[in-house]
Amino acid sequence: MANTKRLYYDDPYCTEFDATILHMTAYEGRPAAELDATCFYPTSGGQPHDLGTLNGVPVLDVIEVDERILHLLAAPLTPGPVHGVIAWERRFDHMQQHTGQHILSQAFERALQADTLSFHLGSTSSTIDIALSSLDWDLATQVEELANQIVFENRPVTAREYSETEIGALNLRKAPPTKGLIRVVNIADFDLCACGGTHVRATGEVGPIHLCGWERRRGQTRVEFLCGWRALRDHRAKDMICQELAGKFSVGVAELPQAFSRLAEAEHVARQQVEALRRRLLDCELPRLASEAKQVGDVRVLCRLLEGYDAGHMRYIAQSLLHEPKRAVLLAVTDPSPQFCFARSEDVPLNMAQLLREAVAPYGGRGGGQPHMAQGGGVPTEQVGSVLDRAMELLLPMILKARS
Repeated sequence: MANTKRLYYDDPYCTEFDATILHMTAYEGRPAAELDATCFYPTSGGQPHDLGTLNGVPVLDVIEVDERILHLLAAPLTPGPVHGVIAWERRFDHMQQHTGQHILSQAFERALQADTLSFHLGSTSSTIDIALSSLDWDLATQVEELANQIVFENRPVTAREYSETEIGALNLRKAPPTKGLIRVVNIADFDLCACGGTHVRATGEVGPIHLCGWERRRGQTRVEFLCGWRALRDHRAKDMICQELAGKFSVGVAELPQAFSRLAEAEHVARQQVEALRRRLLDCELPRLASEAKQVGDVRVLCRLLEGYDAGHMRYIAQSLLHEPKRAVLLAVTDPSPQFCFARSEDVPLNMAQLLREAVAPYGGRGGGQPHMAQGGGVPTEQVGSVLDRAMELLLPMILKARS
């Protein structure tokens, strides 16, 4: 078993190193190299692995299995001397996010007395789960400003190993789960935390820390955040969007909320006007639709796909046409998706919910409701006509049975 020296602890800024491949093996179908020393950080503690090359061969993943560090490669290598190169942009990004998380977690603890329960460093953003049942922008701003104050002060960040005896005398933010020598990351006069990740030399290198948002999860709060270059790029992208929108509305960026409020109000009024006109059009259409009804037994039945209308209009048409006795409607719309409304007047003893279920069943649809009115959907658009045809076929025997 290889006892790999972890060079990233000695110098997390080292991007190239020379070592020896002690053993080649395979892991989940990929060649895997064990080295006597490595700068490649393996996935652990919420921090993803490094990428780079060994003798020019891409390193696709770095994992730790039973205290062995395996470098999963794009192609096998021969045991012996090897030159490794770390993808520095990815490594430094992870250092910014991880040190930023330590700062942010301590800021939550100091400002809101809220412990960090877990941490995940993602490819585009990171999250921490906080022991808080709720969070608002005022509280989040307090935490964010404290975190960035620590960044601006450019406090030293150091790491060293402590014995179990020494650990007991430290005021750690979180008790370590491991035994033996324990590595502790120290943000001067601010945070002490057991951690095996890679970190920057001083808090100023973390760059801006920004809380993007949060959500409640099982009585806790999951906070999404960005640090350093990620925060800067996010700010730049959002600023470009705001500037573009401000230009379209001919207002300043600060006036965008009011501009959107005016737009939303104008749209609401326009929608009401359109709906009023559509209802007037529907009222004009009702006599023509009623005249299209066919006599089935002693019931006048309108079976129709209503083009240009939605489910609300369909229900309005159904209710309007059923004021007359001995009426039934089998209606469908496809905007925005296929939906059906089968209904009948009070004096027609038919179970429309049963009829709808039997009509849509062969086409994978579903439906339900009351005997006098049922609604359903889930049918492909191209099968809507077939459903209506089947409903008409099923309807006649039902009417004849009800009369007998």
